[in-house]
Amino acid sequence: MIEYHNQNRIYLQSEPLLRTNLVAHGFTGRLGGVSTGKITGLNLGFRVQDNPESVKANYRLVAEDLQLNFHNMVLAKQTHSDHIRIVTKDDAGKGLTRQSDIEDTDGLITNLPEIPLVVFSADCVPLLFLDPKQKVIAAVHAGWRGTLKMIAGKAIQKMHQFFNCDPSNILAAIGPSIGPCCCEFDTTDASLFPSQYLSQQENNKVLVDLWAMNRDQLIEHGVPSQNIDTSRICTICHANQYYSYRTHKERTGRQGAVIMLRP
Repeated sequence: MIEYHNQNRIYLQSEPLLRTNLVAHGFTGRLGGVSTGKITGLNLGFRVQDNPESVKANYRLVAEDLQLNFHNMVLAKQTHSDHIRIVTKDDAGKGLTRQSDIEDTDGLITNLPEIPLVVFSADCVPLLFLDPKQKVIAAVHAGWRGTLKMIAGKAIQKMHQFFNCDPSNILAAIGPSIGPCCCEFDTTDASLFPSQYLSQQENNKVLVDLWAMNRDQLIEHGVPSQNIDTSRICTICHANQYYSYRTHKERTGRQGAVIMLRP
């Protein structure tokens, strides 16, 4: 992935997605926004301790920087589920400029241009998908619960089911999130994960590799490994540049992952 800078705001962008020239997209960081106080920066989460007008102003900055349609941005109420919404023209703006009924949803898919799909996170794994043949995009929020529920793989299934996407054509980008260096669980919770993604620590804790789990889900659902672009940036190791819930608890904001089909 490559960094795109505008003033002191830093975005990560996937080179394979950029090369298609079909989408505007990016993974945001925490620097350069108008939010103040405990969550100073480019906070994109409405459900944290921030002024809603500041959050909207941050979305405007992101829209301007990445050339997105601000008024059509679609946000869901994320709940660490495996529920995925097919976004229609009637959903344009929901969650940002219009009241939203997109509840209990952690994945968004559309084939409509000019409708940016947004998921937000603060350690959880954000994923962006594009089928350049069918011109279909998706944004997915995969926390550890969503990863266990295989939401990334289910998004690929829905892209095929609703839009006849061939998984072998899909490009995937895995954004900044908690890395295998820092994703620590106690032994009870770690037992929920397949053993190949675990690394035992001396303090009776276990490290889990959510990046590899999500990558393998995509491969199992037909996405070629060479089509998967992983940032490999840990939000805990880089908590000065990214919001991290495990680092700052309730004092943290949310960064976003956004993708939009160009007109």
